[in-house]
Amino acid sequence: MEEPIFETRWMLPTIAHDLLMLENQLPMFVLQKIFELTTIEREATLNMLAFQFFEPLRPGKDKLKTDILETKGKYPHLFALFHSTFVSRDLKKQPSLVKGVKEWKKYDKLPGKGWVHNATSLKHAGVRFRKKSGNLLGMEFKSGKLKIPTLFIDDSTGPLLRNLIAYEQSDRYPAPCFSCLAILLDSLVDTIEDIDILRDAGIIKQVKGGNEEVVNLLNSLSKHLEFDIDDCCITEKIEAVNRFYRSKWFRVLFILVLSKNDYLGWMILCVAIIQFICQFIPRPEFR
Repeated sequence: MEEPIFETRWMLPTIAHDLLMLENQLPMFVLQKIFELTTIEREATLNMLAFQFFEPLRPGKDKLKTDILETKGKYPHLFALFHSTFVSRDLKKQPSLVKGVKEWKKYDKLPGKGWVHNATSLKHAGVRFRKKSGNLLGMEFKSGKLKIPTLFIDDSTGPLLRNLIAYEQSDRYPAPCFSCLAILLDSLVDTIEDIDILRDAGIIKQVKGGNEEVVNLLNSLSKHLEFDIDDCCITEKIEAVNRFYRSKWFRVLFILVLSKNDYLGWMILCVAIIQFICQFIPRPEFR
């Protein structure tokens, strides 16, 4: 009689998807004990086998680095292990626990939709979108080029991203990188025209479904998210994009004012300059 799991084509992908649901997690020490009792020759660790098993489900489809495959770190469950493969070592630090209600009240630092302008507006301001290889969270911005690793969208992408975000939201210790990514994507995408820009740049690749479905997916990821922007791994890069956007529009506005010699235009330009300067003035923290 054939083995029912390994001899059935759809069985292993289904098991892998189920194991990457937050509600299906078992304590890692239980799995480690089962692994020790059922393994005769231990050429690979449980962590390494889990990395290799889940690698096809990575939404960025990037290859895991050797140093990640050889890690012997301890994790509470398999999903935490999977999450760790996206986060660089400098982000794997434990944030300080909340000491009181006053320190928690940082609502003015919580980004939302509009954290950065949508793709269409950024393109008009001179931002050039490019795809890059590597980790899905490895965004870069330099010399007007916004480089974002390719996100492959299929039937499993939405549930996987929601589980990654739910894991970050349910625990203070994981770096909230996917929560940051969700807000970034929600801000970049407003319409199907924004999807066209990202798709033409190779940043988004959808296996099936229309642009409207992708817009709805990306806009739904950031609902009810709570985290401090100071903990976000891409905050500095987003601020650099926003500064570039404002500087480009100042140049356009200045040219228009000079060409028309309009008093109202000069007033608008002065107000815009004041707003630009004010963002660099540190705000007092109320305690």
